[in-house]
Amino acid sequence: MERGKLWRSAFGNNVRLLELNGAGLTPELASQRSANGVASAAWILGHLVTARRRLVRLVGGDLREDPVWEQHYARGGPGAKAHLGWPELVEAFQTADQALKAAFQQLTDWDHPTTNPALGIEQPLEQVVAFLFMHESYHLGQIGIIRKLHGLPGAI
Repeated sequence: MERGKLWRSAFGNNVRLLELNGAGLTPELASQRSANGVASAAWILGHLVTARRRLVRLVGGDLREDPVWEQHYARGGPGAKAHLGWPELVEAFQTADQALKAAFQQLTDWDHPTTNPALGIEQPLEQVVAFLFMHESYHLGQIGIIRKLHGLPGAI
């Protein structure tokens, strides 16, 4: 399988995972912490949009820089308030997905040495993509747990 197609499919599956885990999360529930010390679902989604936007640029995609994402959702952030409502965050995630898929479609050098933004070490680009995919999947799983903590049934 062509590598770009593999990663377009994998990240596309995460869009579906967000749809499932986000179903029934109202903007009010998404903006609330489900337990002490647990980030809100909205903050986590903003963090994921930030990571996807960074990944799009890392793989050579075209996505206008917007520093507000980094300001609100940087690693180790407070995890409480999102700068947008839940529906707008979902839309931003989907928009970033389209930009990511377009970038993956054009990408030819998957082995290019690239600094992993989370680890600060140089790795082949595809290894960085795999790491960021794991990061995204981890946080989408957190949203699945958050929905249960808010009293909603499991989605998957």
